[in-house]
Amino acid sequence: MKPSRLEFTVDFCDCDPARIVFYPRYFDWFDRATERLFRERGMAWPQLWAQYRLAGFPIVDAGAKFHGPSRFGDRIAIESWIGEWRSKLFVVQHRVHNADEVVVEGHELRVWALRDPANPDNMKAGVVPEEIKARFEE
Repeated sequence: MKPSRLEFTVDFCDCDPARIVFYPRYFDWFDRATERLFRERGMAWPQLWAQYRLAGFPIVDAGAKFHGPSRFGDRIAIESWIGEWRSKLFVVQHRVHNADEVVVEGHELRVWALRDPANPDNMKAGVVPEEIKARFEE
């Protein structure tokens, strides 16, 4: 699978007082990169959620390994891809590049969450449709 790529310049508001990216920002960027990954394959979330009665893709596990810093003004790129499909879950892998170095590696374990027909305010895990998985293999 060809990874999606999100590139941007680190803003001052992304940093701590030492001008190093404050670590929770990476998780926000991972979330943005995941949405972009779907959009690039023709599956914008508003339409996808309506079509499949999705409640969303809640995260049940997330993590990151930090190999180096990114700082105010650095140009970084996040590569994202689906690392694994499970029946009702999927793993999104992220790799953050600063210059030619990988500075962060992260993952998100997300649920294919459907609206509960018995109670539309609730959600339940649903099986990821095969046609969705296929869109990532193209």
